[in-house]
Amino acid sequence: MAKIPVSDQQHQLRAARISLFANTFLVLIKVAAGLASGSLSVMSEGVQSFLDILASAAILWTLRKANEPPDRLHPWGHGKLENLVSLGQIVLILAGAGGILWASWQRLGNPFLPRLDWGIAALSVSLLVDWGVSRHIAKVADKTRSMALRAEATHLRSDMLSCAGVLGGLVLAWITHWPWLDPAIAALMALVIIFSAIKLMNDTVRPLMDEKLPPEEEAKIRAVLDADPRVLHYHRLRTRRAGSLRHMDVHILLDDGLSFSQSHAIAEDVEAAIRRALPGTDVIAHAEPYHEEMQHLQERSDETEF
Repeated sequence: MAKIPVSDQQHQLRAARISLFANTFLVLIKVAAGLASGSLSVMSEGVQSFLDILASAAILWTLRKANEPPDRLHPWGHGKLENLVSLGQIVLILAGAGGILWASWQRLGNPFLPRLDWGIAALSVSLLVDWGVSRHIAKVADKTRSMALRAEATHLRSDMLSCAGVLGGLVLAWITHWPWLDPAIAALMALVIIFSAIKLMNDTVRPLMDEKLPPEEEAKIRAVLDADPRVLHYHRLRTRRAGSLRHMDVHILLDDGLSFSQSHAIAEDVEAAIRRALPGTDVIAHAEPYHEEMQHLQERSDETEF
């Protein structure tokens, strides 16, 4: 069973802690600024950051659990827990966006111009923090293939969009003194968040359905198999992803005259070569005699014609 390298685990956990600390800091300044200014859009940003704290804490727990080795009840490991928690995070995002839309609709019916200086200062700081943390987490997610961290980076980018939009709206409201801008901008940013969450949901659900690996990754596997002259043919190549880990199995057809030990050694070589080509992959190569298996395949093909 392939494992995530220890260094990757450390990078993932460190990135998750940074996200948790950053979100805790942001919720404090946003809620304080929202209360001081009376701005709905700033307060909605504070509520969203509070949801971010819950999501970041869940991701930190998930990364610890998902990296645990397989056990008796979970022989394939715990990788899909990342995807499940990502779905929970998406539900939180959608719930927060829905709350912002409702509050914006209510405020549009009775608009007033809030105090804007506190909100502008708080969101300016928030934008800088989100930009730095999201870039770091995205790099770690790409390096370690973590779906949970990828979801967190996407979440922070959506925060940046909403934060930038709300900040621009506050500046415009400061210039124009239009009271309806505050709830209108909050509603617009909520729609942007919903769109980003739906896109992320699509990426998160596919591994739960055991969708095969991307074509470029399968091409690396096929290249290894095609390059080994001892592998006369292969079939039943199956691939899938669970969290940060890939899983695959394949039937390789070898010379009929090889001994059991020789066939096993070749299968071990093939598995090691695939793991080198795609680190973090759990590989099972099942060796079969070439001529006997090709005959069986032909017989099964003939049966399906009737």
